[in-house]
Amino acid sequence: MNDVTDELFNWAPPGTANTISATFVHFVNAEDSFIQKVLQGKPTIWETGGWAEKTGITKPPGKGEDWSEFKQRKINIQPIQNYKMAVWAATDTYLATLAEDELDRMVQFAGGERSVAEMLMLSASQSHSHLGEIAALKGIQGAKGLPV
Repeated sequence: MNDVTDELFNWAPPGTANTISATFVHFVNAEDSFIQKVLQGKPTIWETGGWAEKTGITKPPGKGEDWSEFKQRKINIQPIQNYKMAVWAATDTYLATLAEDELDRMVQFAGGERSVAEMLMLSASQSHSHLGEIAALKGIQGAKGLPV
């Protein structure tokens, strides 16, 4: 993402594919929600940091929601990168204090229960999947998608 310009970030692909901006905001916000809200019972960094105002995005796109507004909007990538750094710092703080026995603790998620370990794996796998989408979107725009 370090070499993604505002133009690449906001490019609207044909069909029903999402923009990089929608995908990136979604996956960073998912980590924020998983780590802060689900695992720790805290408000998200999005909420506490005033990121709606800082980014101009009222609500990050969620699973099963309509993300099409991102195809019409031009979003500056830098505030989103700043949000990502705030989320990553909060995640690092949480992981640094995570005790091994905490991994088995059950939390409520998506109408059921999952262990903390499962939620961490879900967060990592979701990020990996969405970064693959972003790499493909960069590639079809002529930018370098994945490392060689």
